[in-house]
Amino acid sequence: MTLTEEQINWIVAEVIRRLGVAANRAPAGVAVGRIANHSSVDSPTNTDLKLTERLITLRTIEKQLSGMKRVVVPPKSVVTPAVKDELRARKIELIYQ
Repeated sequence: MTLTEEQINWIVAEVIRRLGVAANRAPAGVAVGRIANHSSVDSPTNTDLKLTERLITLRTIEKQLSGMKRVVVPPKSVVTPAVKDELRARKIELIYQ
């Protein structure tokens, strides 16, 4: 069975959503029923993309990587393999902070 990137991203989001429902609340940064909206904060150098979500998918970072040198995510964030591949291809550093 071969899954597309979109299917994998959906599965990850669905697992996190269900885990949140099982605990009677969604994990921090994840909205029940949909992927949490992205939010970025410009760094002083404007080359860091700071994200606050617990789930980082291609949808989260799309159209935000131009000119970036680093993507900063919370320590317990789940970053999909597709995102890691995209960052590696663009030579953008991923930092858990």
